Amino acid sequence: MPADIGKVDLRSMKTEKALDIAMFSLLNNRNFRKITVKDICGEAQISRATFYAHFIDKYNLLEYWLMYLKPEGINKDDCYEQIEKTVNQFIHKHATIIKNLIYDADDQTLDILFNSILSTFGFNAAKYDNGKTNPKYVVLSNFYVGGVFNYFLWQVKNKFPSDVMPMNVYLYEIITKFQEQNF
Repeated sequence: MPADIGKVDLRSMKTEKALDIAMFSLLNNRNFRKITVKDICGEAQISRATFYAHFIDKYNLLEYWLMYLKPEGINKDDCYEQIEKTVNQFIHKHATIIKNLIYDADDQTLDILFNSILSTFGFNAAKYDNGKTNPKYVVLSNFYVGGVFNYFLWQVKNKFPSDVMPMNVYLYEIITKFQEQNF
């Protein structure tokens, strides 16, 4: 989230829009790990001081940015066809960005992507039983998100093969089973 959430004015909105466009442009051309705050500021044509008035670092901007990038309209009650259509359109539309976020990603980037994917499908990043982390949820969510990462990358690498339909059915089954878990 932006550093100062309570104070929103037109200048702030314009700055955040410029940063959004800069992040989109940079991720279409290079790996996130290689993008610096200096690069983002240059692309957005703002000063570093202005950047830091809005965001803590590039990871904080990435979290904020991903809230707007993720597929819209996914609902845990949607039918398979709707989820498949939404996810596939999203992957096709943002193939380069997905690749540039996941390839050679550091732990902090992976954590942000992990939480973004979980929230896209309506899951919480942390589940607790009596104040303690639920290990079953941790294992299942890590397998699930790892599978989604690799599935997206596989589609990008293979240029979205037309015979992907059976795999989408399996992905939907996994999502459904994961959503049905009662933690």
